[in-house]
Amino acid sequence: MRKSSGRGGMMKVSEITKDNISNEIVDRLLFEGLEYDGRAADIIIVLGSRTACNYRVPLAAELFHKGKASRLIFCGGKVQMTMLGEMAEYKAMLMSAEKCGIPRERIYAETRSQTTAENLMFAREIIEREYPQCGSVIIVTTAYHMRRAQKLGEKILRQEIITCPAGRGSTQRENWYKTEKGR
Repeated sequence: MRKSSGRGGMMKVSEITKDNISNEIVDRLLFEGLEYDGRAADIIIVLGSRTACNYRVPLAAELFHKGKASRLIFCGGKVQMTMLGEMAEYKAMLMSAEKCGIPRERIYAETRSQTTAENLMFAREIIEREYPQCGSVIIVTTAYHMRRAQKLGEKILRQEIITCPAGRGSTQRENWYKTEKGR
């Protein structure tokens, strides 16, 4: 992958440093081409986070209620302080899903993962066991995390990957560069 160097030439990604990276390069690397395109899938996979119940689950619920998928997998065994208290990520997401009107019988809970790669490896096990005819998945995670999740999903899962980035605070495409936290 090559990015413009601003010198009229091209720069290798491996040549990018803290001193020469531009907002344009960061935007292209993190966000370009990852917008949700409205397609339906067989399953929605929601990746774990201590704040997933705040914004990822509501987005997944919106997709579910619009008929974009009939099943969901909530991933995350890591115990963290969530807005609902200290608990495993998947438990907080299940509680949030109930408030969003998603029937519990439509959700598979992946309870062991501690990393993004494990989220997807253990989700694959659930898909193979519970829904072997699955052909496509929508991955819901934070916008700045989506490229990494997409690439890991392509490597680990055996389904078509549809990206659906969840916007959150100062880390969205339209505002990440405006604050130190976003940067």
